[in-house]
Amino acid sequence: MISKITVCNLALAQLGQAPISSLDQEDEKARRLNLFYEPVRDEVLRTHNWAFAGVCEPLALLAKESDAEGSFIYKYPAEALFIRRVFLPQAPQQSLPFKERFRSDLHCRTLSVAGRTAHAEYTRRITDENLFDPAFVKSFSLALACDLAVALTGDAQLAAQILQKYTLSLEEARRSNMTENFLRAPSEDAFSGVR
Repeated sequence: MISKITVCNLALAQLGQAPISSLDQEDEKARRLNLFYEPVRDEVLRTHNWAFAGVCEPLALLAKESDAEGSFIYKYPAEALFIRRVFLPQAPQQSLPFKERFRSDLHCRTLSVAGRTAHAEYTRRITDENLFDPAFVKSFSLALACDLAVALTGDAQLAAQILQKYTLSLEEARRSNMTENFLRAPSEDAFSGVR
């Protein structure tokens, strides 16, 4: 089983640091890991079209009438980290342009799309480490190590080496993940809203 501590200790191992037993322990490593863990996780999720984090579902329409530009206003999915594409179910192969905006009158982030029944394919925030793909775990732990390298070791050269490892790991993950990629041709099941 993969846990938050497992990912953190993999990152620490890349830095030649002793493992931690808890993120609640009173030391610099635990404090920095707590600070960096979620932002780095979300950043690595956004960098690639990870199959385990992919969602295809209808968007929630907020405004029944089109705006002055002829677009319909949809709520930005709460768990979305990155909208990969927007399309209409009657033409699933054709991606539609969209604009992301914060609407103060609606008090939320929105997507403007020229279509009444828009669907989106996006990368969602995954907080359960048991759902992580093994290639993601490797890339994430390297990214975490890279961000912590100078603070924990003072070694900028080590940070550069880990950045290079991270880049190679991400490229390898992209190649191996392509067969599972959720952006393959959408099926009828994609329109059911089931993840």
